[in-house]
Amino acid sequence: MSMNKVLLVFIVASGFLLFIYANSSIFNHRILPKETRNSRTAHMSGIVASALVHQNHHLHSLTQNGTVSNEAGSEASANRLKRVKYISKGLNDTEYNIFIIYTKESQNRILHSQLELFLRSLLKYSTIELHLHIITDEQSEQSAEELIKQQIERFHRTAFYTLYDVRDCAEKISDIVHSMSPLFNYRSGSYYSDALFLLSLGMHRIVDRNMQRAILIDCDVVFRSSIKELFDQFDSFAPDQLFGLAPELTPVYRHVLSRYRMNNPHTLFGSPYYLKKVPSRYDEPLAKEGHNKNSIHSSVRQRLGYPGLNSGVVMLHLERIRRSRLYEEIIKETTIKNMAEKYSFQGHLGDQDFYTLMGFEFPGLIYRLDCVWNRQLCTWWREHGYGDIFDSYFHCEGTVKIYHGNCNTRAPE
Repeated sequence: MSMNKVLLVFIVASGFLLFIYANSSIFNHRILPKETRNSRTAHMSGIVASALVHQNHHLHSLTQNGTVSNEAGSEASANRLKRVKYISKGLNDTEYNIFIIYTKESQNRILHSQLELFLRSLLKYSTIELHLHIITDEQSEQSAEELIKQQIERFHRTAFYTLYDVRDCAEKISDIVHSMSPLFNYRSGSYYSDALFLLSLGMHRIVDRNMQRAILIDCDVVFRSSIKELFDQFDSFAPDQLFGLAPELTPVYRHVLSRYRMNNPHTLFGSPYYLKKVPSRYDEPLAKEGHNKNSIHSSVRQRLGYPGLNSGVVMLHLERIRRSRLYEEIIKETTIKNMAEKYSFQGHLGDQDFYTLMGFEFPGLIYRLDCVWNRQLCTWWREHGYGDIFDSYFHCEGTVKIYHGNCNTRAPE
């Protein structure tokens, strides 16, 4: 065979071997660019979760006494947090689900400090393992994660947390936003016009269908007791109750309902929660206001008004909400418009306005939390036309469990 033929055979054989090598399943690893990998990790399926993983206790679990096994070493400290999807009880060890909304951090100078105080007080008083669910955006996600990690390590707690992309959440409740925004916003483009201020009304669509109960809490609150005590309130829900909210402690709805109250002077809608004490034989029905009649003392009982509800703390019985045909009818555009027209109601506080209307028109759907579980501190209305009656609304009896620093009021630490 001539030299030229040998060379030709060699070249053909080499090319064939290179083709096999390049297409081999062993060697053909496609490495994603770093930005693509991070993006997929952070936003997979629109719901991203991070957790202190219990299944690998010796390496990734931070126990109640704060110890980590020696064999994990410094590597364990740097790699405690693992991203997993939400999983139901039995794998994540807890069904104490707490939701907060943390978005637009760069546009709110005090939001970071509010979340830090929220987490610090929550973990300080907590007696249970928690699952934190953070609805956030790309610009705020990293900061939220860092704060959670810092406070978990500070208080030596075991906790899980899940991150949700607010845009994906908003898409799942687009019909609710379309129906309610015109009625419960001050003006188009206002602070409360974003879908995130109506998210609680469609939370049952957003979360995993295996999740049965959850509590949505504003991040401007400070805890004074274990969150377990609040979760225990679910056990007091009547069979038809879907949500739990505390009363509004300002005359905001007295103001919103001024026209309706003028035409209905005897209504309790928009009146202070604590009206007056009356003899125990007093037998006026309070069913329309939806209040529990069990607060009867030996000689006096407290007669309660309906000042509206505050959505700083919202208990969500998700399993019941999913099954409730009545609720599905209530959130339809026609029902909402009818309620608003009936009470000459034009609100500006998002989901809080809806709960307030629903709580008066359909009182059997809402469990009335005591004001100590949402002790609001905002005094704006005292200086804006209601100073003479403000204290009758602001009054809250009992030992405070949660302070709510709304209106950027600083809650006591």
